[in-house]
Amino acid sequence: MLSAKAIYLIASVVIFFIGAELLQRIWRKREPDTRLNFSNWAQNCLWLGLISGRLTYVALHFDSYQHEPLSILYFWQPGYSLNAVFVATVAVSLWYLRGLKPLSAGLSWLTASAFIWLGLSVLAPLSENQERTMPALTLPTLYQHGEQAQALQLDQQEGAVILNLWASWCGPCRREMPSLVKFAEDHPEVRLWLVNQGESPQMVRRFIETNDEPIPETLILLDPNQSLMQAIEGVGLPITLAYKNGRLIDSHIGEVNHARLREMAKAISAD
Repeated sequence: MLSAKAIYLIASVVIFFIGAELLQRIWRKREPDTRLNFSNWAQNCLWLGLISGRLTYVALHFDSYQHEPLSILYFWQPGYSLNAVFVATVAVSLWYLRGLKPLSAGLSWLTASAFIWLGLSVLAPLSENQERTMPALTLPTLYQHGEQAQALQLDQQEGAVILNLWASWCGPCRREMPSLVKFAEDHPEVRLWLVNQGESPQMVRRFIETNDEPIPETLILLDPNQSLMQAIEGVGLPITLAYKNGRLIDSHIGEVNHARLREMAKAISAD
């Protein structure tokens, strides 16, 4: 399960590697005895770019990683500085592609690949143009006042609201749970709901009781029929949706972290 943004980035990286292989073949025809290897250059660009982009992003958002330092190594989570990635790849090119002609060819293709990614991101061919709003669903809360369960009508939620769809059997959902709880504590101005999908209240409470980190019942909504998943046409878990006055502003498919949640909160809290 991948978001459209991730697909655009992966497609651009694949195109970059294909172009590097073509450059290698062209260069070998021109200079059969050359030791220059554009394929190795592309691999070095990828790995050093990823590491530099990750470390730079962590340094700029270090307060989001202090409560869970191990998540710095979760490279599959969001959190990369694209400027640092580009600077690192240029530095690799300057070191690896010695000579004016190979350096010009490499930097030109690197820049072209970056523009391909930028074009896909702007044009967004896989994204819908229509505006999405909060589904008109009424879901029960796990937390109860007295003996009767309370219910919440989603489309009546005003202001900044984040919905996270999760289940106890979902590994990425469990990994991201501490970040979600910490975010809810740090940002009371944003209403965060953890909307459980397809499980009974007993199963959810058992998960809370056996979980290593405390999870407040007041954050949890129950959706045993997965009505919200159907309404948003979701294809897997976890999914995080950010709304402002009932209008969908930002979304994230897959595991989310504290820094990404802060970006979403900034988007829906701005005037």
